[in-house]
Amino acid sequence: MSFGGCSDPGAADGAATDRVDLWLWGKSRGLDEPYPLVWHLLDTGAMAEVLWREVIPDSVRLSVAAALGCSAEDAGRLVAFWAALHDIGKIIPGFQVQDRDAFSALTGYSSEGSRVPVGHDLATQQFLAQVLGDLGYAGGLMDDASSGRVAQLLGGHHGCFHEIKPQDEDPRMRRPEMGGAEWARQRRAVLAAVENVFGPPAAPAEVPPPAAAVICGLVILADWLVSQEDFLRHRQQHASRDGRWADLPGLRAHRADSMVAAVRLAADAGLGRLVLREGTFAEEFPAYPPNALQRSVAEMLPPLLSGPGLLLVMAPMGFGKTETALHAARLMGRSAGTAGVVVTLPTMATADQMFTRVEAYLRRRADPASSAAVTLLHSMAWLNRAYAPAPDHGEIVTGEGTMAEPGREGARTAASSWLRGAKKGLLAPGGVGTIDQALLTVLPVRHNVLRMLGLAGKVLVVDEVHAYDPYMQYLLARLLTWLGALRVPVVLLSATVPEEVAKRLVRAYLLGARGCRYRTSIEVPYPGWIYADGTTARVTPTSFEMDPSTLALDLVDVPLTTAGEDGDPSEGRPLSGSVDRRAALQTLLAPILRDGGTAMVVCTTVAEAQQTFTALRTWCADTADPARRPTVTLLHARMPARVREARTDTVTTEFGREVGKRPRAAILVATQVAEQSLDVDFDLVISDLAPVAQLLQRAGRCHRHPQVDEAGKRPAWAAGGPRLAVLVPRREGGEFVLPKRWLRIYNRALLRRTYELLEQRHPAPVRIPADVQPMMDKVYDESFLVDPPDDEVARIMEDEAARGIAAVAAIQSPHNVLALERLTKREIDEDQISTRLGAPSVRVVCCYVDADGHRWLDRACTMLLPLEGTGPKKRFTPEQVRAVLSESIPMRDGPWRHADRSLTAPPETWTADPTLRDLVLLPHVLGADSKPQPVAVGSRFFLLDDSLGLLG
Repeated sequence: MSFGGCSDPGAADGAATDRVDLWLWGKSRGLDEPYPLVWHLLDTGAMAEVLWREVIPDSVRLSVAAALGCSAEDAGRLVAFWAALHDIGKIIPGFQVQDRDAFSALTGYSSEGSRVPVGHDLATQQFLAQVLGDLGYAGGLMDDASSGRVAQLLGGHHGCFHEIKPQDEDPRMRRPEMGGAEWARQRRAVLAAVENVFGPPAAPAEVPPPAAAVICGLVILADWLVSQEDFLRHRQQHASRDGRWADLPGLRAHRADSMVAAVRLAADAGLGRLVLREGTFAEEFPAYPPNALQRSVAEMLPPLLSGPGLLLVMAPMGFGKTETALHAARLMGRSAGTAGVVVTLPTMATADQMFTRVEAYLRRRADPASSAAVTLLHSMAWLNRAYAPAPDHGEIVTGEGTMAEPGREGARTAASSWLRGAKKGLLAPGGVGTIDQALLTVLPVRHNVLRMLGLAGKVLVVDEVHAYDPYMQYLLARLLTWLGALRVPVVLLSATVPEEVAKRLVRAYLLGARGCRYRTSIEVPYPGWIYADGTTARVTPTSFEMDPSTLALDLVDVPLTTAGEDGDPSEGRPLSGSVDRRAALQTLLAPILRDGGTAMVVCTTVAEAQQTFTALRTWCADTADPARRPTVTLLHARMPARVREARTDTVTTEFGREVGKRPRAAILVATQVAEQSLDVDFDLVISDLAPVAQLLQRAGRCHRHPQVDEAGKRPAWAAGGPRLAVLVPRREGGEFVLPKRWLRIYNRALLRRTYELLEQRHPAPVRIPADVQPMMDKVYDESFLVDPPDDEVARIMEDEAARGIAAVAAIQSPHNVLALERLTKREIDEDQISTRLGAPSVRVVCCYVDADGHRWLDRACTMLLPLEGTGPKKRFTPEQVRAVLSESIPMRDGPWRHADRSLTAPPETWTADPTLRDLVLLPHVLGADSKPQPVAVGSRFFLLDDSLGLLG
């Protein structure tokens, strides 16, 4: 295949040359001399080829090859060739003049057209759209036609796609920004040289959008890897450059050298295929004898596997769903040809807890010769002590060696610093993070195709499926449709998912896998699991028998405080418009003061948790014998990150599986942060009224670990089995009422329906598992409504509105995408669109101001608030940023933040740092006694208390 005489507007008729100009530069920032453009193109193509061969799993390679209508080997050659063309749009005057010194030496080229603004990514698209037809690529307006599609996917290598129009393929279309004949000749020469060096196979007839998106992600990855400054310097030192003009033998030699360097570079970056050793469930988890669920999946799932599919596991709380998911993920990944796993959860706190479990599993079970790097995927990941910086600590740049991980047995799981960079975490072989990181894949943000590449070729595990609202459920369904199209195996886990939601998610996956709606009825067993085969669309429901248990569920009335009362969390008095829990809690918790034991009290709001903690701490101090006094701990989100992490570690240690560390008497006061994925056990759980799904989740933290009973650590008063006490608010006359504070958190109709359900059942215990699904359906299933009250109509309308907003926000389903520009919106970035509906959150940092006006991070005034970076070019170092973020607190955004920007704005020097610039300061002035004073921001007052967290 020879490019020779292709047409390019601006070129002299019939002009062709095989001479490539090495003075046309591709990279220059941070380098002593510019790096030739053609070298960068060859580097990128070589890296793409290495990634295809060494990193990209079989499932992705076969899927892309099938979409292109060729073998996996030919698909890899095509991808490498295309990647080597991604920056050919830099051969225009507007780009080359950006380095004035390099351009002044570039004789023979006119600067005419350099003032016409055009990005080199768009120039790449425009050039290739006009010339690829001469290489046999199909053009015209045909859907998925390869000429325009390849041009467009390469034009999107900066993470955002440009629109492509029919006239863009017209060779008569002349664009002044592309320069004159000399520029056109050199573009032709470079294209001919790249084609000759890589020798691609015949052009495909079409490139469907899912394949195009993944290929674009691969091009971006290859480009990022070989664009690192130290790698470029390394290549400059070893590359042969003799004169201005390159010949084909020299270019072929450069590509060969780049291939060798690329192998080392990819490995040093932590990229590769995860290989998990075969084994039974008992071999994978020797500490946990398999239960009925785990035996069922281990024995009955393998015969169903014939490629990718979706597994939905529905089982009660505390039934080992995490271990089940990891075992199933290995089986499903082997069947589908994937080579990695990503586990997602609702919150950063739950992701932090899960990270240690998944990392330990991969370190234990991964083949030591494979890549097993695990990343923690959320915005505050680097504050997690278990996710300490990798030994290399700097940028992965030269590809001259691999990291060691001294002192640790098993596979190497430490993530390189390169993988810890922005938008790169999903590319690691293993990952644990918030569901938001996956949902961003189906929002039209820059570089969403890189996330798509990160998920492709792995098994995605989504835990706590029941925890997502209608907006997030819609985004999750759209993600499942894309993953079905990309042949990605998925495991969904839930203890309390409504039946209709379960069916909707299964159908969404099959829509992507099969390209048509699945209209057959779906049976949802509980407890049980569903496997949906992505190849045959066969849906197999499987139930299993488990030993039944009962949950004692008590309804305890608590009085509503009157509107005129004014409580203070720091004094333990009830809050206005809340409930007075004091008498009820003292009655329920009295056995702990007398005989020991543990309890968790879950409050609806942070302020109520603070008030309850203060009241209980005072009561215990005044009532209990000091030798028998229970410890009282408070856990909620509005604490500095370091404090919350430390308290979470304490809670999971004291109430975890290691019963030797269990306290004799202890009470945990918490908010919703304690109800998801925390592997803890209490003798009694007390909760404010909440939707039934949340109540059952909280109940799952009661009598969770049989080790406690086996060790004789369960007090006699709790020997009767798990018990959940639900606090029901009532007016003075006994009328059920909902505090306004609670309605800011939960939907009124769900609270009312839950209350009515519990009232109807009381005092009967909850039979597990028999009663779980019926209780869920009675609260969440709209078909139970005959004459819905106003709040129910409002809920239905709110849910429909949320789904409508999600439908507008999300990208189209893969089979509906007609052009790649529908996948991204140039004006939208990740911080401008949300994976969650509702008021966005901000992070505040409380600092302390001394008498001299200096601002400190700590109350003792030992750590100054950093005003200037101590790194190169006065950049803030990771240590400085970590010190600030460890004091940060998440808060719901609102008008208060803009009330006094002169007070709350971060230092001007922080604006250049993407992590620090959006923080909100709350400066606490220290009084004469060094006691911090409350901060007035608009109509709100804030005060950071060492025990209570942020008040206000």
